[in-house]
Amino acid sequence: MSSAPISEQSVVQFLHHFEALAGQKDFSRIEALVHERAFFRFNDGDFVGRPAVKLAIEKTWQSGYKVENERFYLSDVVVLSVDQASASVTYSYNWEGLHEGRQFRIQGRGSRVLVRGPEGGLQIIHEHLSRLPKVVEPGKP
Repeated sequence: MSSAPISEQSVVQFLHHFEALAGQKDFSRIEALVHERAFFRFNDGDFVGRPAVKLAIEKTWQSGYKVENERFYLSDVVVLSVDQASASVTYSYNWEGLHEGRQFRIQGRGSRVLVRGPEGGLQIIHEHLSRLPKVVEPGKP
């Protein structure tokens, strides 16, 4: 197992690598990047342990949306902390494409905590995703 500190660059590379693999919509490609005791928090619930995370992610992939020109990507990535064993990061997520001939874009925010796995590579042990909050203008409900 590596004892070198985790770098900000390696964290950003991990995030983009994970998203590229997840875009293939095959959990076996990302399974080793999700810690066995992972805790994922989404708008529709909390998912604890790799099997629960797998079911939640696969449910999202199979949700029935027929999206053309689909693109999912991260932006505004901020690495908050890194050390020899872990890292934390926040980001914005963007999902866009065509649905029934109409262009759409959904944005939200996320955070992840990464740890070194048993083999020394990074794994996600915690993820929290949520949509952007509704902006309320003063004087309007």
